[in-house]
Amino acid sequence: MDAFSGIILFIVAFYATINFYRIYSLGRKIFHFCLGTAAAFLAIIGVSSFLAEFFPVLDPYFIGEWSSVFSSAFLLSAAGALIRDFKPVFSRFPKSFAFLPLILIAIYPLIIDTVMVKQWALAIFQGSALTISLLIYGFRTYQNSEYGYMLVGVVFFAVTFTLYWLPESVFTMPAYVWMLLVSCGILIITVGYNQVYNLEEQLLDQQVRRETWFV
Repeated sequence: MDAFSGIILFIVAFYATINFYRIYSLGRKIFHFCLGTAAAFLAIIGVSSFLAEFFPVLDPYFIGEWSSVFSSAFLLSAAGALIRDFKPVFSRFPKSFAFLPLILIAIYPLIIDTVMVKQWALAIFQGSALTISLLIYGFRTYQNSEYGYMLVGVVFFAVTFTLYWLPESVFTMPAYVWMLLVSCGILIITVGYNQVYNLEEQLLDQQVRRETWFV
């Protein structure tokens, strides 16, 4: 079952990677790049056990752990970029600041042997990204129901996050369950964001036409 769910996670995450990189190539937004990169590392997590079978020298735990680190760091960077895009143009912070969460990748080797510290670091990064996404897309859904697709996807991630980090004495989530839940969240967000992105493009075109109708 774990192998089957890993394949599903790989397929869905790979689709999301291609999709968000495609959108990034059109608009050059940091948010899309970070989402695509985070999805790429989630895809690697899905096939980490298969990579070890073809390349015995590779450690699936090592691959999965570092892929989680990269994915968490880029997810929080995406959340930072989302905050930047949500602000008015005159009050936006420099683009480079959105990449500050990537410092986790640099400091992770220093805490890799301390189980509790590294788990707390990953949980804080993932929880922060989810909290920011829930707040922003909750507000945007209140303004426009089209954003509800994104909100539902983020809720899937929030449920998975909560169940995954519960103490083992309270609840233990099998690997295939969290992979399937994450796959559902990725698919909903990807498909939903395509509709939202088209909506934003239409609104932008309407604004441009209003501003340039007399030219």
